Amino acid sequence: MQESEQIKPSRWALFFPLASAVAIAWLVVSFAQIGRELLTLVTYDWVCVLVSPFMLFAGALLLRSRPRFGYIIAAFGAVLPFPWFSITETRTFGNSWTALNAAWRDPYGSHYLHYYQLRIITVALLMMTLISGMTRLLPPSWKLRNRPVNQRTWPAVALSLIFVGFWFAAFVFPYREPMIVDALQPELTILNVRKDGITFHECRVSVYRNRYYVAKNDRKLFRYSFPETVHEGLLTDDLRSQLKAVQALPELKKTQLISPAALRARHGEGWYTEMGTYAITAFTTENAANPPRDLVAFFNELEAAPPTGTDSSYVLRDVCLGFCYDPKAGLGYRAENQRCGRGPDGKEFCY
Repeated sequence: MQESEQIKPSRWALFFPLASAVAIAWLVVSFAQIGRELLTLVTYDWVCVLVSPFMLFAGALLLRSRPRFGYIIAAFGAVLPFPWFSITETRTFGNSWTALNAAWRDPYGSHYLHYYQLRIITVALLMMTLISGMTRLLPPSWKLRNRPVNQRTWPAVALSLIFVGFWFAAFVFPYREPMIVDALQPELTILNVRKDGITFHECRVSVYRNRYYVAKNDRKLFRYSFPETVHEGLLTDDLRSQLKAVQALPELKKTQLISPAALRARHGEGWYTEMGTYAITAFTTENAANPPRDLVAFFNELEAAPPTGTDSSYVLRDVCLGFCYDPKAGLGYRAENQRCGRGPDGKEFCY
């Protein structure tokens, strides 16, 4: 049997390698736009990235005349960039998914956002090209529902989407933004969360010496971004006395968690406190724990007090559409070094 009779290029035969070649080329351009010097990267993995578009394009050209050889070349071109992706992608500190949580307030923010979006799209296309090429090389006697497997396209799409789904699930939790902070810890942080269906009404009070900050947001599940407003106030002598009384409450030394779970019931309320020990006290309707009255009274007084300056507003993002954002993030733990670290054995972990 002739080669052309064994392997018949489908209408998708040219799409996957050509789309992958364009995506890789576009990724290189975006990489340069975020200020990276392309010529200084002479490592083998980066050279493979630069060679990949040419291999993919050559494979696409060969599909009509020499399909088997064309699929092999295209599959090889799709494999070349993966060493670079694996080196530049980590679960803990910096990855394409958590990068989509950033506000990117700097002038080059749109370039960064597009670059990381393109990384995800490029990986998906490369996987489709690789799996499609390998599928086309299977023996024609292998059939699925009376049709040769090497003539089917959906396995490449399905397996690639499953791969991207596992990548997303493994890298996106817990919620964090691609930044590193080294700021003064607040003396006390109180977070109140009221859940009404898919809407979360959150208010956080953070006390720093003689000042306090009140942050509010109303976020909804299945939404990528939501605004948060912050105003500050001065801590009077009376409020300072109340603060010391709250810090001495014995209830705040119970039900301590490193990372409490978000409210799951359709309607519920949670109170969370943190006093610089990285242990969070949770009082929620789901764990049947009521917050101390003094804590609630102190919180309500700070929330209702007139601000001493103008309000500031910014946008928060959650690539999980609200499902990654948890009480620890609501308490202000959003930087990578606040949610991830290295253990005594040197292994990275997130919590």
